[in-house]
Amino acid sequence: MSSGRHRLTSPTFATTRRLVRSPLGISAVVVALIAAAAIAVPLGIGALGCGETRYLRVSATQSLAPMLREAATEFNAERPSYGGDCVYAQVDEIAPHRIMTALAGGPGAGSTITPHVWVPESSAWVELTRMSAGGTHGIETDPPSLASSPVVLAAPEGTEGMPAPDETDWTVVLPGERDPYRPLVMVDPNRGADGMTVMHAVRRHLGGGDDADTAMTDFVRDVQTDSAFGEIDLATFFTGAARDGTRPAPVIVVPEQAVVSYNANRTGEAPQLQAHYPQEGTVSLDYPYVTTTDTPALRSAAADLYEVLRGDAYRDRLRELGFRDPNGEASSALAARPGITATAPPVHGDLTGDALLASVTDWNRLSMPTRTLVLADVSGNMAEDLDGADGGTRMEAARQAALMGLGLFPDATDMGLWLMSEEYGESGREESAEMHGLGDAEEGREVTRRQELIEVAQTIDVRGGGSRLYDNILAAYDEVQSVYDEDKINSVILLTAGQDEGSSDLSHDELVAALQDRFDPRRPVSLFIIAFGDQADREELRAVATATSGSLFVTDDPDEIGDIFLSSISRRLCVPNCDN
Repeated sequence: MSSGRHRLTSPTFATTRRLVRSPLGISAVVVALIAAAAIAVPLGIGALGCGETRYLRVSATQSLAPMLREAATEFNAERPSYGGDCVYAQVDEIAPHRIMTALAGGPGAGSTITPHVWVPESSAWVELTRMSAGGTHGIETDPPSLASSPVVLAAPEGTEGMPAPDETDWTVVLPGERDPYRPLVMVDPNRGADGMTVMHAVRRHLGGGDDADTAMTDFVRDVQTDSAFGEIDLATFFTGAARDGTRPAPVIVVPEQAVVSYNANRTGEAPQLQAHYPQEGTVSLDYPYVTTTDTPALRSAAADLYEVLRGDAYRDRLRELGFRDPNGEASSALAARPGITATAPPVHGDLTGDALLASVTDWNRLSMPTRTLVLADVSGNMAEDLDGADGGTRMEAARQAALMGLGLFPDATDMGLWLMSEEYGESGREESAEMHGLGDAEEGREVTRRQELIEVAQTIDVRGGGSRLYDNILAAYDEVQSVYDEDKINSVILLTAGQDEGSSDLSHDELVAALQDRFDPRRPVSLFIIAFGDQADREELRAVATATSGSLFVTDDPDEIGDIFLSSISRRLCVPNCDN
């Protein structure tokens, strides 16, 4: 869109004729017409004698932007003027998280990305903006709502395992409550209030405590690979083409309006979708009209544009698009749409304040990539049998844990491996693999780091001797700190028999003191210890883990290893203030 300061020089007739005759002539003419249309209104306003032409920048959510453009065109047609200044409204679709960042003083602040009017899908974005460190506290706290749409679960009619639309609850989103091969698709909570709604609903269902955090970790691991980074277009998931047979149709969390829009425009072969309304209550998106400018002329223009939108024509237009009225009532047009329950579903206003921040924070901490160094004990103690196991050794359990861990962590994980035993010489360890992405392959090789480590884990065996446990823990901790990545969760994972037996130069107390001194809450590196067998020095190991806001798990049952890994990952939710 033109800034109003561009000027077009008039081409001569001969120049124009040569341009049209050139191979690029038609394209150039089209571009010129578009440019002329973009500046026609500002130039027209200027010709009326305006002191200055201002632009009312409006940022809207994707589903509302086309209608807002219609309203802006009607507004501009009136040639509005305020105190001698003419105002021209222009509407853009910019993701709400980018607007929030700009309004909070981050990247984009003060630029053309910062709107004078903001219409996100939910007031949750307004609250997040106000709560941020650099938040704009001057924006409206109670902006008017243009429409509403409850967050629902969308699935093809007759989907196996889905309850009736009015008998659904949020447990459907949990991994163990639906077909294990049926994906759940939701918007990343950093990008959409519907994603925040899911996280809040899951947390409310699970409650608090270690077991709940572990279950939340399992949920995030299950859905993060299918999460979307913007408004979901249902037509991209349900095209009508035959599925490849590997995965059944997904369940997708979207606003009800998205279901209405999809069903109205689907192709003949695409399935009709049914909206499912959670019985425990859902969040109603309220599409607030937020004025963010203090400039009097622009505030007046924003108010007048809102009056245009309040008119019957645009109210009807919103209803045609599948939105409910701001009070949640469904129009007769919406009630007649397929896949929709017209009765207002139970909704709640709990997604505010601390709950709002928690829903985003939980997701970010649990979905954040990992950078970890695995320190594996191959000392003589690892050859001993596990108490309670059927003849299995600690080494066999550690091998199983390593393989399971490699299967749990995604490709974006940076992982390295050290083996520890005093039989490796003066250092007491073999630095088998530096930290690299599990999905990456070294230059000239087709084998990924994950495949390399799987081969190592399958063949890992007892080396013998003492573990040099305390010395190696500190060395591994220092290594991760030295290559700290602020965009990842940084940690050391220790698989051990849990006994030093005087093999280290460091004493236990010296190790704990050194870790306490090195631990930085602003750049935390945590130590997660999995010790095999009851002979592990529990209290000593617990003190070591606690010094880094980490955790200790002692087990003699290899079947517990999967849950242990999930529990250790869930500790991200409390770092750097974890109790052990």
